[in-house]
Amino acid sequence: MNATEPKLFALKVEQAAFDRLLPRMLEEHRGQFVVVYGQESRGFFTAYDEAYAFALDNFGLDAVFLISEVIERNNTPASISWHSGVMFG
Repeated sequence: MNATEPKLFALKVEQAAFDRLLPRMLEEHRGQFVVVYGQESRGFFTAYDEAYAFALDNFGLDAVFLISEVIERNNTPASISWHSGVMFG
């Protein structure tokens, strides 16, 4: 097992919690940013930067947390390299 595997697993757990919580969050917090940590929503914010600052202040730099906009999901696959501007050649 490499050093990143536990963090990737933890992120998948937080993503699953987000997916589980999404229907309820859409009713009350649509368009806001949520911090998910410990499989619970920990705060809602109008800007990503606010959510990120909250997560760092409360959970630290080494913690695994998820920040996502509360919007309905489109499950269409996307190329990470295309969206990130990463090119290999």
